[in-house]
Amino acid sequence: MNARNTLLVIALLSLSSCSRYYYKPNAVNTPLFTDGMQGHLAVAGSIGGDGDDGDRTTFADVQGSFSPVKHLGIIANYSTWNYSPARSTGTPARAQLLEGGLGGYMPMGKRKVKMVTELYAGYGAGQLKSDVDLDVQRFFIQPAIGMRSPWVDASFALRWAFVNYANLDDNGRGYAYLQQQQLVDMYGNRRIDQGTFTFLEPSFTVRGGYKFLKVQLQLVTAMPVSAIAWNHDPVRFTVGLQFSAENLADMIRESNRKDN
Repeated sequence: MNARNTLLVIALLSLSSCSRYYYKPNAVNTPLFTDGMQGHLAVAGSIGGDGDDGDRTTFADVQGSFSPVKHLGIIANYSTWNYSPARSTGTPARAQLLEGGLGGYMPMGKRKVKMVTELYAGYGAGQLKSDVDLDVQRFFIQPAIGMRSPWVDASFALRWAFVNYANLDDNGRGYAYLQQQQLVDMYGNRRIDQGTFTFLEPSFTVRGGYKFLKVQLQLVTAMPVSAIAWNHDPVRFTVGLQFSAENLADMIRESNRKDN
């Protein structure tokens, strides 16, 4: 194969895999609790195109969190994404991840505006179905620091994600296709489902509103720490709403006191 043909093959391979991702970061759950018996629910997502061909990618995240006693927090997340190609020759993709975690938090300040540090760790499992099918497991450690107030919340988290794949099914595409997508290490002959891959995932979250209902904006980036040849999506941006049960309860109590 001459140099011209080699460059042509490389270009074709890069074009064929530009929309084929085998990992996407999900939204980061940063509840910013300040006391026990607090509970939060957030729903977020995004819809976007992928290139100029009319392809469509959608994300959805549901996050729940509860603090049964002060300094102890429980979090749960469900995330999904779908890729819909505009052309009938394209391969759609869908994935989902369900995870839970346990951790602690430390609020600081006696006024309405408080600083919160928190640390959560957890485990999740899910599936990816696309050109190939994969089962996914992920462990995570998530330190964060943030500010909480009745009007605006902001936080920065630094999540470490340890990802394992299992039960790789090439859907009849064959070994050569796995090599093309770099799902097989051409030198070590190790497949994607034969190792642990580590990502460092910084996230920025801002919420604005009043008391029990706030608009949530979040940006998550995924930076591989391990040597990763296959495609991953490095950015996830979502818009949603967060509901705080304790703030709603406070408003109801204040309203009852005024009526009495």
